[in-house]
Amino acid sequence: MTKGQRLVLTPTGQIEIEEFEVPAPASNQLLVRTRLTQVSAGSEMNGIRARRNASPAEQAAFKPQGLGYTAIGVVESVGSEIDQVAVGDRVLCSGNHATHWLVTPELKAGEVAIPQQYSVQKLPDDLTDVEIAFCVLGDIALHGVRRAQIQIGESVAVHGLGVVGLMALQLCRLVGAHPLIGVDLVEERLELAQQLGASHLVNVGNQDVIAEIHALTQLPWRWRGALPSMPQGSGAEVQLHCTSYIGNYPTMIKAAADRGRIILVGATSGSIPIESNELFRREIIMTGSYQTGMSDTHPYWPWTRIRNQHVILDLIRRKQLQIEPLVSHVAPYTEAPQLFDRMMSAHEGWLSVFFTWD
Repeated sequence: MTKGQRLVLTPTGQIEIEEFEVPAPASNQLLVRTRLTQVSAGSEMNGIRARRNASPAEQAAFKPQGLGYTAIGVVESVGSEIDQVAVGDRVLCSGNHATHWLVTPELKAGEVAIPQQYSVQKLPDDLTDVEIAFCVLGDIALHGVRRAQIQIGESVAVHGLGVVGLMALQLCRLVGAHPLIGVDLVEERLELAQQLGASHLVNVGNQDVIAEIHALTQLPWRWRGALPSMPQGSGAEVQLHCTSYIGNYPTMIKAAADRGRIILVGATSGSIPIESNELFRREIIMTGSYQTGMSDTHPYWPWTRIRNQHVILDLIRRKQLQIEPLVSHVAPYTEAPQLFDRMMSAHEGWLSVFFTWD
């Protein structure tokens, strides 16, 4: 039996490298030999943080689990019923951080399955593994921008300038947002946002986010009947929440224009008090962005995950979406425990992290 290696999240929130037996695919399965995996700084960091911050009793209830959902590799073996890919094909799949990933494509159609978990896509030859990987997080960013329905000339603020936020910011620029405001507390990420198209920056650490956004979004007209307590004719018409931090929801509500739209793109958990009067009287809209049920096309919403991913790849191919500046680490999987500790300890010094599995 072939031995493989994989990353495991322990009940106490540590990352360990574990050996496992690589299964042989059944007749309806295929086995991918992984070459590269990409870290999701939202979902994966949230999972680690939840375990590290848990009480000993809570940790005792956790089970070891895998991490990650973006993997690129080569089909190593296929079952007799598989005909959409062949041995040797380079593919994208939703594999964990591991040397191998077993895919059962027919489960994609299951009513209770997570469809993307069982998807496998053959890849074009003109893009690198690293470029291809960005189509997954790029799909998340693109869906959030689509949900925002941004019009040319609308003001947009992107809160959280990690990989998803910086891709969303570029997409907002492409659809004509202005002013386009990048909001973060890490100076190096703010500087990168400016390079990638932000017209204005707000540093959460030393600036009043609400006041700055209102100052940057003054309009030459005022809504009749606006609440007298609020600045009239200002505020971001669209805000994208692209961070795992839920504590800035109240800030975003106060920074919104009347009838402003807030799109919740970042992976968050927990709850926080908000002032409902702001939402109610100024008709502010808060919208989740999770692509629930987006695996199949529909005449009124044709933007499935796979179609979005192909749009992202085409934008990368045509140099409309810059991903090179987002890559901070491409490291062997043996360095994963140390890199995860670094990502958990500070926001500076890293962006998109990849592990190689040669």
